Parts: sequence; structure tokens; C-alpha cells
Amino acid sequence: MITALNMTVPLKQDPESLEKLQQLKAAFADHIQPAIDAVLRKSKIVHFARVLVIHDKFLQVITEFDGDPMEYTEFFRRELPAVFKPIFELAEGAPDWDDLNNQDTFFEASKGLNVTALGRSTDGRPDQGWLFSYFDKSVREIEEALAGGGSGALITAEPTDASGSTVANAPAGPASPQLADG
Repeated sequence: MITALNMTVPLKQDPESLEKLQQLKAAFADHIQPAIDAVLRKSKIVHFARVLVIHDKFLQVITEFDGDPMEYTEFFRRELPAVFKPIFELAEGAPDWDDLNNQDTFFEASKGLNVTALGRSTDGRPDQGWLFSYFDKSVREIEEALAGGGSGALITAEPTDASGSTVANAPAGPASPQLADG
């Protein structure tokens, strides 16, 4: 089951915090991004990830991942404290990092900053909102299929929604491939 994280952090607007934000933005590509990239690859559960700063007022961490949200946040809290500490230090109303840096508090803070997508979840989760996923497979299943380790064909012509139901009126054939059940 794929889960979306739309963590939207309101940023402090005082001059010192805005200067620290500019420093974070300047350092991101060369220093922060490689650290995040390495941990994302190590996790083997994240489909997509991006970090945005919107008009210097909000920072967003947006990901689509497999599995339990508590395990997800705990993995990244443990693996990337040097990334999350400066982000939460810039966050309006966030607890001190020493108070935030434990499994339950970090999970609750992240959950509280997660903006639910518009629409209805295709798998019945009320706090999820709508998340379209062309392939209803985990990162590990996709990796195995691409490596030739899957037990079935890599591609089928039957488009499905996130619950695995065939999508009516979707184009069939090579124009809309799906990973086969393995």
C-alpha cells in the first residue's frame, strides 16, 4: 500500500530564521540532497521524494512510500537528524529538537504537519485523500521485477487503481502498461 507524505512546515518569518533558510537553500543541492538521496535508496520503500520551499513561507517534504507511517518517520528520524533538526528549527511553533527527537513526538509532529490530499482514498484511509498510482506495487516488487526476479511478466495491459481493481474505460495495451502480479 502506497502512502503519501505531504509534510508542510510553516516557516518562521523573523530575519534570523529567513537568513538560515537562505543558507539551507544554498547548501541543499551539494550537501543535503546527497545525504537524503543515500538514505532514500537505503530505505527501499520510497517511490518519489522532493523538498520544496514555497515563497520562503513553507517548506514541504513530499514523498510516496510503502508501509507503515510510524516506521517510515522513525527510519528517517534516525537516519537524517542532521537534515530534520535545521528544518524543525525553522518551523513556526515546533518543539525544541531535543524534545522532538524521539519516535513518538517526531511521528506526531510529522503527522500534524501532513496535509491530506483532496479527494477520497482509493483504499479507504480517511486521512490519506486521493493518491493516484499507476503501478500498485511496492518499491521492492518493482525492483525485483526490473531485475528479472519476479515470478510473472513485468507488464500487463490491465490498468488498476491503488486497490488493485481494474480501471474501467482506461486505454488498454502498450499505451497503459501495468506491473503484473508476482
